[in-house]
Amino acid sequence: MWQRFYYQARDHTRARGPLRPEHGFPTTSFGLGEWLYNQCTGYDTLHPAQQRLLADIGLTPETARAARPRRKHMATHFQRALACAHTFVGTHGTLVTATTDTVQDGLKLGQWLANQRSKDRAYQHRHGAPSPRALALSAIDPWWNPPWTLEWQRSWHQARTHVQDGHVLEAASGFPGTSSALATWLTTQCAQYDTLQPDQQDLLAHIGLTADRARGAAARPAERETDVAVGLGYARSYHSTHGTLAAAISTVHDGFELGRWLRRQRQHARTDADRGAPQSAAAKALTAVDPWWCPPWSLAWQRAWQHIHDQIKAGHHLDADHHFRSFAPAQRTWLRTQRNHYDDLHPDQQSLLADIGLTSETARTRPLNPYVETALAHARAYAAAHHTLAVAYSTIHDGFPLGRWLNDQRQQARRDTTTNARHQALTTIDPWWNPPWDLAWQRAYTRARTTQSRPTGLPADVRSWIRAQHAAWTHLRPQQQQLLADLGIAPDSRRRTSRVYPTSPGLAHARAYTALNGHLACSKDTRHDDFALGDWLTQKRRAARQGRLSPTTTQVLENLDPWWCPPWPHTWQRTYHQAREQHDAGQDHSPTIQRWTEQQRTRWNTLHPQQQHLLTTIDIHPG
Repeated sequence: MWQRFYYQARDHTRARGPLRPEHGFPTTSFGLGEWLYNQCTGYDTLHPAQQRLLADIGLTPETARAARPRRKHMATHFQRALACAHTFVGTHGTLVTATTDTVQDGLKLGQWLANQRSKDRAYQHRHGAPSPRALALSAIDPWWNPPWTLEWQRSWHQARTHVQDGHVLEAASGFPGTSSALATWLTTQCAQYDTLQPDQQDLLAHIGLTADRARGAAARPAERETDVAVGLGYARSYHSTHGTLAAAISTVHDGFELGRWLRRQRQHARTDADRGAPQSAAAKALTAVDPWWCPPWSLAWQRAWQHIHDQIKAGHHLDADHHFRSFAPAQRTWLRTQRNHYDDLHPDQQSLLADIGLTSETARTRPLNPYVETALAHARAYAAAHHTLAVAYSTIHDGFPLGRWLNDQRQQARRDTTTNARHQALTTIDPWWNPPWDLAWQRAYTRARTTQSRPTGLPADVRSWIRAQHAAWTHLRPQQQQLLADLGIAPDSRRRTSRVYPTSPGLAHARAYTALNGHLACSKDTRHDDFALGDWLTQKRRAARQGRLSPTTTQVLENLDPWWCPPWPHTWQRTYHQAREQHDAGQDHSPTIQRWTEQQRTRWNTLHPQQQHLLTTIDIHPG
C-alpha cells in the first residue's frame, strides 16, 4: 500500500511539478495529499529507505517539518453543491428523485445528498435540531430528507406531478388514468391513512386525498388474469435460471419488466396481509415457485444468500474457520456480517444460513488466523511424535514456543464461554489437551500408555505411578478412572496387609489442629505446638500420591478430613475453607473471596464433581 501511494506521488511530481508541502499539497488529490501529509508528520519513524524515496520527490526532513495538511475548501464545495441542488429542483421539482447515480453539472449530486442525509441524522441525534446545511437544503426542498422513506416521497411527487398536469385523483373509482404502480401506491395510502404521520397526511391532502376521500377509496382493482398468467410464466422462467425471485426492480427478463411486476405483486401481498385478507391466487402461485419471493427482509439479502447457496451447492466449501477465504471479497464481507450479527437476524434468516452451513454454533466460533494455523501445525507435529499435548510451559518445538502458546489457550478456554475454532482443532488433535486435572497426571498417563508394549516391561517410575493410582482411585475423576481402565488398570481389590506400622508423631498434632479448625487444609509453613505440621502434611500428601503412605496413617487422616489430600490443587482447598468460615459466620465475603467465588461460577464445568458438591454446601452455584 505504501509503495503504491509513493508511485502515485512520484508520477504526480513528474507530470505536474513540485508537491509544495508548505502550501498543503494543493495540486494533489485529497487522498494523495492526506497520505503525503501523514508521511511528513511521521517522517522520523519511517525506514531510512522510505525517507530516501521521499527525498527523491522533494520531501526532505526540512520540507516535511514545514508541511501543512491537505484540506478541501469545504464551504466553497458546499455552496457549489447547493447551486447544483437548486438547478436540479428547478428541473425536476424535488431532490428526492436524485439517485446515487445522478450527476448534476459534473457533481455526483445523488451521492452527495445521501451523505448530507446521513450527516444530518447524526447531527440531529446529538443536538436535537437540523444542521445549518440541512436548513439550507430545506429552503430549496422542504422534503429533501423526510422522516419516512425516500421511496414514499418519490411516489408522492409522482402523484403530485400527475395532479399538476391537470388530472384529478378519483379515489372512489380506483384512480383511473394513473399507472398500475401509482394506483397501487395511492390505494395503499388510503388503506393505511390512519397509520400515516400527520405530515404525510398533509401532503396527501395537498393532492386531494383527504381523510374522507381516503375512507371512500375503492379497493385495489384486481389484475387481469391474463396479465397474471403472463407474469407467472416469466417468473417461472427466471427462477429456473437464477434459482430465486429476489430480482432487482430494474430486472428485465426476455423483454418483460419482471422486476417491476414482482414489486407490484409484493405490494399487493403486503396490503392484503395488512388488511387481513386471504392470499391472492398470484401470491400463492409465486410462493409455490419460490417460498422466499416476498421475504420480511431485504431482497438484497435474499439475492446475496442465493448466490452463496448456489456456490456451495456446486461444491464450494464455506470454511468459516478461515474467514470464508474461498469466496470473493464482497461475499466474504457479507458472510462476516451475518456471523457478527447472527443473533439480530430473523429466525427464518438463521434457518437459511444454516442451510449453507452457518449455524448458531458456527457463528459463535472464532475463526483461525495465520499465526494460529502455524501453532496448530506445530501441535500436530508434536502430538504425532509424543502422543500428547500435555506439554510443559517451557516446551519449544522447532523454534516455536508451543508450551507457552498451549498454556495461553488453556487459560482462555477456561475464561471463555464462546466456542473457539482453535480449541476445537486442538481437541481433534488431542481430546485431553486441556484436562480438568493436573497436566503432570496427563503426562504420566501418556507415558504409561506408550510404554505398555515395551518388551522389557514397564519402567520403574510407571509402576510406581500405577500403584499411586490404585491408592488414590476413589479420589480420581470418572474420566481419569475410565482412561486407566482403558489401559487395564483397575482399583486394587486386594486385602490390605495386616502389618502393624508405628504411629506417626504428626497424627496427634493433626488431630488437635482438626479439632480446632475443622480441616487439615493448612499452609506449608503452619506449625502446631512447635511441630512443623504443614511440612509434615505436605510430605504425607506426596507419599499418598505415590502410593507409599502406610494404610494406618491414610485411614486416620481420612477420618480426620476426607479431603486432606484432594485430587485438585491444595490452594483451592485452603481458599474453600476460608470461604466456608465466612459463610458459616454469616459474614460478607472479602473482596479476595468474592473474586474467587466468581471464578468458580464461571469455571463450574471444569471443576471436579466433588469440588462442585463442596461449593454447593456454602451456597455457591453455577453462574
